[in-house]
Amino acid sequence: MDSANIESARSTFFGEGRLPVAAVRQPVLRSWIRCTELGLVQRSLSDLGPVPDSELRALQQRNDLLRRLCRPELELLAAEARESDSVVVLTDGDGMILDAIGDAAFSTHAARMALRPGVSWKEANTGTNAIGTALAERKPIAVHGGEHFFADHGLLSCAAVPIMDPGGVVVGALDMSGPSSVGNGHALGLVRMAVDQIEHRLFQRGFDGCRVLRFHDDPAMLGTSREGILVFRDTRLVAANRRGLSLVGRHWDALDECAIDDLLEERRSHGADLLMRLRVGTSAVGRWDVAGRTAHAPVASETALGTQPAAALADREAELIDAAVLACDGNVSQAARQLGIHRSTIHRHLRRRQAN
Repeated sequence: MDSANIESARSTFFGEGRLPVAAVRQPVLRSWIRCTELGLVQRSLSDLGPVPDSELRALQQRNDLLRRLCRPELELLAAEARESDSVVVLTDGDGMILDAIGDAAFSTHAARMALRPGVSWKEANTGTNAIGTALAERKPIAVHGGEHFFADHGLLSCAAVPIMDPGGVVVGALDMSGPSSVGNGHALGLVRMAVDQIEHRLFQRGFDGCRVLRFHDDPAMLGTSREGILVFRDTRLVAANRRGLSLVGRHWDALDECAIDDLLEERRSHGADLLMRLRVGTSAVGRWDVAGRTAHAPVASETALGTQPAAALADREAELIDAAVLACDGNVSQAARQLGIHRSTIHRHLRRRQAN
């Protein structure tokens, strides 16, 4: 959308109180509505100073494993960011910036725009922006110029992707931001690929008592971050990646609800490969991990982190869910909205708590 059209849409929404349904992308419009309902005013951006240094150090320490897990991709994207006058930002699952690196010149400007560690970019604080809106929508999104809720952020062009763990919990977001005058049409694609790699590494650990299926309709994708992954305890689906759920036509609420027979049928083996028929009507090739471990040689960056990060992230997720449920007086739906996760994720967590 060009600047004239977006300004017209902003005038319609903020000035006249009407919805520019045909003029603004739906995720952006939904965000504008959420921000308005939160009481934000588009020309009244509050001070976005960072938390005190002591709080920032504690925040980074709590998220140390997430930061280490994401470091290879953060560094790779930073190289691209330096070429496109941009910065790369990693946040926790609540939109708090943990790390920001990239072009030195823009980093100074970004600091003035509060794109620096210790600042929260969730929608409730910073309005429509790629980080906050990606977390709220649980989907990748780019937000350009005047699509930001606050007029002062119209100088930015941002692209962010939420980082999902194998249970469907949002544990962070990765973002690339630069000046809207320059733009980077490839930013969202680059960040998507980086997050694919990060999420793929979360499956390098073993899943006790479970079987891990790696599959794709293109055999060449097996062993790469593009493969689909489904994790079964006995015959029940208990974890997955986004690609795996997409290939079988399901969403995160399928976890703990679907059995393997609901998703696929193993037709025959061809060496180590399984030839399968997916219930959505397509064929695929897959492999079961050996003894709960990957059957493919991971790249060097995947082995460096070992199996600890995913387990520790799971502990951190459990703490966040418990705190949200307590704060919402046991209201699961309200807690799910607050965390930006599906209700079924909280119900699974509560069932595990009861079982233990």
